[in-house]
Amino acid sequence: MFTQVNSKVVAVDIGQTGPVIARKGAMLYYTGHVLFQPHQVAGAPGGFGAGGIGGMAGRLMSGEHESTMIAQGNGKVHYGFRGIEVKIVDVGASGGLLRIEASRLLAYTSQLQVSVVSVASQGGGGGGGGGGLFGSLRSAAAGAITGQGMYTTQLSGAGTAVMLGHGGIFDLPVTPDKPVVVDPQAYVGATGQINTTLKSTMSWRNAGRTGGESMQLECTGHGVVFVQASEEKL
Repeated sequence: MFTQVNSKVVAVDIGQTGPVIARKGAMLYYTGHVLFQPHQVAGAPGGFGAGGIGGMAGRLMSGEHESTMIAQGNGKVHYGFRGIEVKIVDVGASGGLLRIEASRLLAYTSQLQVSVVSVASQGGGGGGGGGGLFGSLRSAAAGAITGQGMYTTQLSGAGTAVMLGHGGIFDLPVTPDKPVVVDPQAYVGATGQINTTLKSTMSWRNAGRTGGESMQLECTGHGVVFVQASEEKL
């Protein structure tokens, strides 16, 4: 399990938890005997727009290409990134499923199964682009506008993960009778069965006068949405 040292740093004893995967450059210091090696995250399933060249392009567009390192051995490792606030999530205790933007994922325990999945396959997200090539193109267009891409990182199983958020991260419960609407650039991730749909409040009457609130992400279903206290990107 990760422990929080302060609002921006976490520590983990890999002799107790087993190997830990973290984004490259996140290791601050360690004690003991620890070996760091490059780690490869599984890609999306095959098929145009999901795997191969289409999937690679989608992952690059959506930011789902962060380089990661695996730490193994017997020691205590401290992680942080650019002085950004951190939040620890027990994925197993949160329904066994966490979907998170790759740029917002600092580290996680190796017991979690990790893959890059299409947002369309999650019943929404990225603007509700739908399936197929045209759905992927619509999702890509929405991602270019809001910072939400065609793909997202999915962690499942029992284990813990650490998220990054400018200004800190807070939880927003979502129930079938209480959807939540957030700024897409403040969205970090979600646990549970959450569907996301991109909405626009812009029309020809208010074009140029809606500010940053012209695009909104509606979150429905049952679970928790994580939002950072800023619209700043990593």
